Amino acid sequence: MNAVVRFSIARPKTVIAIWVVLAAICVPLMIALTGALKAGGFDNPRGEAAAGQKVIERTFDEAPESLQVVLTKPDGDVTTELAEATRVAEETPHVASVQDYRQDPEWLSPDKHTTFLQLGFRVDKSTIQHEIDGLRERMTGAMRDRGVQVHVTGAQALDYDLSVQSEKDAITAEMIAFPLLIVVLLVVFRSVGAMLLPIVLAGLALVVASAIGYLITFMTDLSTLYTNAVSLIGIAVAVDYSLFIIKRYRDELVAGDTYVPALRTAMRTAGHAVLFSGLAVVVALLALFIPRIMVFSSMAIAGVVVTLVALAMSMSLLPAALTVMGRRINWLSLKPRARRTAQGGPGLLTRLQRRPALTLAVLVAIFGVMAWPMTDIRLQSPVASATILPEDADSRQGIERLQAALEFRNLFPVQVVVSAPEGTSPATLLDAVRAVNETVREQQRIDTVTDVTSIGLPAEAVTAAVSGQSAALPPEAKAGFDQLWGVDGDRLVSRVVVIPGSDPDSDAAHDLIHDLRDELPGAVPDGVRVQVTGATATGVDFDEILIDTLPAILIAVALITIALLARAFRSWLLPLLALALNALVVAASLGLLTAISQNWLGQRIDSTTPALVFAIMFGLSMDYMVIMISRMREHFVQHGDHQGAVTDGLRDTAGLVNGAALIMVAVFASFLVAKVSVVQQLGLGLGIAVALDAVVIRLLVMPAALNLLGPRVWGRAAQRATDGQHATDREPVPAA
Repeated sequence: MNAVVRFSIARPKTVIAIWVVLAAICVPLMIALTGALKAGGFDNPRGEAAAGQKVIERTFDEAPESLQVVLTKPDGDVTTELAEATRVAEETPHVASVQDYRQDPEWLSPDKHTTFLQLGFRVDKSTIQHEIDGLRERMTGAMRDRGVQVHVTGAQALDYDLSVQSEKDAITAEMIAFPLLIVVLLVVFRSVGAMLLPIVLAGLALVVASAIGYLITFMTDLSTLYTNAVSLIGIAVAVDYSLFIIKRYRDELVAGDTYVPALRTAMRTAGHAVLFSGLAVVVALLALFIPRIMVFSSMAIAGVVVTLVALAMSMSLLPAALTVMGRRINWLSLKPRARRTAQGGPGLLTRLQRRPALTLAVLVAIFGVMAWPMTDIRLQSPVASATILPEDADSRQGIERLQAALEFRNLFPVQVVVSAPEGTSPATLLDAVRAVNETVREQQRIDTVTDVTSIGLPAEAVTAAVSGQSAALPPEAKAGFDQLWGVDGDRLVSRVVVIPGSDPDSDAAHDLIHDLRDELPGAVPDGVRVQVTGATATGVDFDEILIDTLPAILIAVALITIALLARAFRSWLLPLLALALNALVVAASLGLLTAISQNWLGQRIDSTTPALVFAIMFGLSMDYMVIMISRMREHFVQHGDHQGAVTDGLRDTAGLVNGAALIMVAVFASFLVAKVSVVQQLGLGLGIAVALDAVVIRLLVMPAALNLLGPRVWGRAAQRATDGQHATDREPVPAA
């Protein structure tokens, strides 16, 4: 029992007072968190698409950020209203440019009912997002009486709406989760006093973790999904850790101990297990820093912070509160459930454990069947659609209006940036552009390809223009040429604009990006650099960084967790078993999630989901493993009977684990009401994983595996302790 626990038991009122003061300080910081979080983070800032886009912005003086104001006049010509709409747009703070269909005729629908204004910005994303509500209000107010419907969309509008919706989802989920927890904890504890303590600790953990998150925003950007992760993970771990300790404490009270010795025993046993469980959660979540993606790092920080806060409370505030409450932990006890009496022969679980090899083989086969749909999984983050948002989101309605009224593919072109270093002749770069054009046209999924050789200029004029004589071109031709050929520092730059024959979020468009990146570098002369960018390419880069780093995440979690559990249990077999069992759970849950989402609901699995489910579930499932194995190990050290230890440990902890799992499932299920699809998938995936882990893995698969492995699973230290205990029992009693 560590010094913090001993101090908390010795000075409980002091510890409680410290936490009360800390909570009071944290409340205003928690309130300030929302305004400090950043939207977005679903991109790879180090990817090829991001690098190519920066070259385009520098070379062609394009605004790095933009919003689209979608204008629809159902019963008239919307172009007659552009002057007023442009006036309002130009009055928006920080707007650098306003463009309309006169720059690109494709921006006007054939019936002239729908068009959009493109507003360019040269400020940071947060500044743009702070102007979105005002822009929507002013534009709607100016255009409503003119019969024009207005929607503001674009990358930053989508991110802003995602931010707002994420906050709403977190609040809604908490409002559902806490009442569910009250019911579940009453069923588990059958005492109002024991029920209230975990609820209070969970609420306090969310407050403190949110306040710490606000302080962290001064050091690094945090995604708006930070709040969802704090709620999703924080409620589950805070309640579960309290549940494990309080349950052991009450068991010791029932066994006859007075409350202080009972609490010391609970903290030495269940408290020790909780400490290692929490560290396992932290270790698993740390692996999410590997991709160096803001949304992943933010959720990792959220999980680590709230888990450490829950651990700190479990090691200090909880024992202090239990010391003050004493036997009042059973305050307002409900009528106890009638004990079941064994009738007939042995129970189903006992019969199954008599044939562990067969039981294990059948269950592993079943898990394999559940995991099989994962072989058909298609990971993709939406980049040119708003399906991640609810249907009533303004930015989603804007994109869907553009999809319905315009040639949507034209709004999200694939751009190939072709550049050459200082000293390269313009003719060499021009040859590279021609080679790129030919290679692109060889693809099967192309509508149009535009570059300096295909804008209608004679070959002699193009040669003269790239050699520095573009001023001689007619004004319209020069304007078009200047958007396709330029200089970035000491590099010559040209771009090829490709309109794919499929929507930007389709499989075909993603395959096109892969094909171009494979073929184009070999098609151009040595020294010429080719970068494929655009919305679809940005999505591909994000998906690829997650897929490429997933093995590193898996290996890091596995190795560190094995080392941690080996230190906790003094055994290498138990960590390896934990790794195998968790792999079964994660694979089966992702397989079922794939079957439900892709095959039944017609939804793609977001590319963030598998890694998040793995890291979060791997850590949380260690709670059950550590609690159950710790109790089994206690029985083995005391009695030396391996099979009896497995059976007795399972009997002592099965109800506890089922209660803890029910709590987690209730928390994760509350996030199914979220309107952000990635949060829905995460809640569903984690809920399935917890149910499989608690009901099947811990009650059936783990005992069967332990019985097959035999006593050596406990390690040499446990066996020596057992031998010493039995030797002591056999010593003769000295004569009086």
